[in-house]
Amino acid sequence: MGRLPFIIAACILITAFDIYCFNALMAVFKKWKPRTKKIFGILYWTFSILLIVGVFAGIFLNLFLTLRAIILVAFFLTVACKMAMLPFLVIDDLRRLLLKISRKKDVTKDQPVSEADPISRSEFLVKAGLVAAAVPLTSLSWGIISGAYDYQIRKVNLILPNLPKAFDGITMAQISDIHSGSFYNKTAVKGGVEMLLAEKPDFVFFTGDLVNNLTNEVKDYQDIFAKVKAPLGVYSSLGNHDYGDYYSAN
Repeated sequence: MGRLPFIIAACILITAFDIYCFNALMAVFKKWKPRTKKIFGILYWTFSILLIVGVFAGIFLNLFLTLRAIILVAFFLTVACKMAMLPFLVIDDLRRLLLKISRKKDVTKDQPVSEADPISRSEFLVKAGLVAAAVPLTSLSWGIISGAYDYQIRKVNLILPNLPKAFDGITMAQISDIHSGSFYNKTAVKGGVEMLLAEKPDFVFFTGDLVNNLTNEVKDYQDIFAKVKAPLGVYSSLGNHDYGDYYSAN
């Protein structure tokens, strides 16, 4: 329960941010037909509310692991996109505020001021913010889809002055942060293990975080990781996720 106030405060802040973004978008796209605005508003707020509800459910309920991962990833991507758009919205609001103040101070001119330029600049800034928001959405989505299985072998020569000569030329392999709860492609995982075994290491060291939260995440991959063997042994240690620091059964 200790983290509940923090989560509620974060949700209130995110909701306020959602309102700010929504109003900015509606101000720029005010030429939309009423029906279009209504549909957009329904979709926008339905998605935002479902995400917040999903985050609470993912934290406090025993959801299916894949569903929890999808919710949290969608929430993270949404917040990242809106944060990328935020500077443009703030700049536009500051620009319009300064413009309004300058007009009030300029009492010598009694001519109507055209609203074309300010609206045009607002549209430019908000649309630039939308483009900026698309950058993290595209890059992070691509990283989640393909980068999770972009396995690479990195070779490092270790020089240890006190190492016995009998160990000269020995090959040690290290794998870490598997996070099997994020997997969805068993074939790709098998390919990564085969890459490791192709190096024919003498030792294999696994340095933690086999799962995200629960042991059953690795159930479907036990047969694959069981193939990781080495002549001089496979050694492992637990990571913070393996201790269950990020999951509460209550």
